[in-house]
Amino acid sequence: MSYLLAAWLLVGAVFFGVPAVYFAYMKKRSSSSWNLNLDSGYLPSAAVLIPVHNEEQLIGLKLENTARVAYPKDRLQIVVANDSSTDGTLSEVNRYIASHPEQKISVFDSKVHLGKTGCLNIALKSLESEVVVISDVDCFWPSDILTKALTYLSDPEVGAITARELLLNPLDSWVTLGEQFYDSNIQAVRIGESKLYSTIFFQGGFAAYKRSALAEFNHATDDSGTALDVVQAKKRALLIPEVGFFTLSPTTWRSKVSVKIRRASHLQHLWARCLNLMAHRKLAMPKRIAIPEIILHIFNPVLLVAFLALSVAAMVELPFLALGLVLVAAGVLAVKRIRVMVVELLQSNFILLTALSLFFTKRNFTVWQPTVESRSALNSQVLREKNLI
Repeated sequence: MSYLLAAWLLVGAVFFGVPAVYFAYMKKRSSSSWNLNLDSGYLPSAAVLIPVHNEEQLIGLKLENTARVAYPKDRLQIVVANDSSTDGTLSEVNRYIASHPEQKISVFDSKVHLGKTGCLNIALKSLESEVVVISDVDCFWPSDILTKALTYLSDPEVGAITARELLLNPLDSWVTLGEQFYDSNIQAVRIGESKLYSTIFFQGGFAAYKRSALAEFNHATDDSGTALDVVQAKKRALLIPEVGFFTLSPTTWRSKVSVKIRRASHLQHLWARCLNLMAHRKLAMPKRIAIPEIILHIFNPVLLVAFLALSVAAMVELPFLALGLVLVAAGVLAVKRIRVMVVELLQSNFILLTALSLFFTKRNFTVWQPTVESRSALNSQVLREKNLI
């Protein structure tokens, strides 16, 4: 019985302790200063790549938003990478270009369905700009994003940067409220990692790369995989806290989970790669970042199963323990912030566990799988309220 209780306490301490300690450490690091040499006058030539596949409803809004970006027009080009769309996406793009001849917009039109990364990599070959920026069609930028963000690429050691995700609809439902809480906390961790050395959690809403540090976009794990490639090339990859892009969060739990499982699958592939690199002493990222992240994404979901099983066994053997746990849990969860944290932690680990099981059963997700529910809510009124068009 004592062994059972000891095992329960040990597994619980690791499961809850590692994320708590790592969050506290990175939260503290996030408030520290940058160790960078920045040039405020840095204005590199930049190409904004917008990958699209069947996006006729959003591409006009996206181009209108991109046109508002404050950056020297002779230093900026927009490239729409059309991955064999079968709807009216290409017609919408051509219509926009015809009505806005003053804007420097070109189209790479693949007649073969290559997938997001394949399409981007072919489009990349024709670019000669100093910086390449990726932006998904359902993500929208404030006008000052490039002038604020690209300065960080002036440091010779920095090869890639990304931005914070900001929700257009944080108050729509309990699902979006939870997502806003999750975003604010997880992004604090990514900022801490960036200030320590690098983060490899990149998002397609805004990801900018020095062309010299970008051989190609990673086929296996998309934006974050490309960030890891940059780090492995001995360049830093950073999340810039004062720079953000706007997008809609799914309002239903089912849609949210669908998106999260896909992202979790990519991240687990990514951290499994880091584990392999670390085992062969080839990982360029500090172990202070890599080891906790590997534990959180690969081992903690398994520990959740072990913790729940041990909890049931311990409660059966020690009914007074069960009563005590219920009372303690009721008191702790009465605090809203703690309740949201616990719910998000458990939910995230169940999602990671699902993704892990899909990995072992060799089921993969396709890259082009947008969430219809959140995209259908994107319209000009929502964007005007945030001064994005």
